[in-house]
Amino acid sequence: MSGKITPKTVLNFNKKEPKKITLDNLLDISSTDNVSDAMKNLYGKQGLLCDVKPIDSSYKVVGKIKTVETDSYDWGTCIKGIYAAEPGDVLLIKCSDTEHAVWGEMASQAAKKHGLKATVVYGASRDTPDIIKLGYTVFSKEIKSRAGLPTNDGTIGDRLILDDMAICDGDILVGDMDGVVIIPQEKVEEVLEEVNNIKKFESSCIKELIKEDKPLDKILKIE
Repeated sequence: MSGKITPKTVLNFNKKEPKKITLDNLLDISSTDNVSDAMKNLYGKQGLLCDVKPIDSSYKVVGKIKTVETDSYDWGTCIKGIYAAEPGDVLLIKCSDTEHAVWGEMASQAAKKHGLKATVVYGASRDTPDIIKLGYTVFSKEIKSRAGLPTNDGTIGDRLILDDMAICDGDILVGDMDGVVIIPQEKVEEVLEEVNNIKKFESSCIKELIKEDKPLDKILKIE
């Protein structure tokens, strides 16, 4: 221990500080729930992509977005999107509807080989058992067997509008079993700071609830 010795420094000696939450450890320490709460606290909007869930509940992802937009009958644009993305990116696909699946096993094989972190389909996917066996992370709104054709009629890298959110290349996508939240790239640091604040508050509440035996409504000051 260095510096001036005071009663406070003695009490805090060997006391571990909570690990600071960053993009690298976000889903090891926190969750999409905390990120959504942080977005709501800061901006009044939760950043949630409605009804998009992982095809396997164990899947988690944090990564930079590459956008694709196409008709659900066209899976060709999604394949082209793989190679327009950089290794480590998350491919975010906006579909016109969920009538056809635009993502399956072969696309997952190609995306994994190219080094993508995950594919998130605002639409339908298929080949679920094969993708899970492959270990490639896929999120989608629905799972549906039928597929269209590789017409390649969509766009890659354009701004998407989803659930009243504007989403651009480079924005950050956070996904786990509870859902998917988008953080605008210019707001990442501010959101992470608020997530850290939320986790500290939750830890304090749980301590009072479990160790100090206080009722939760009193801890949260619910009248």
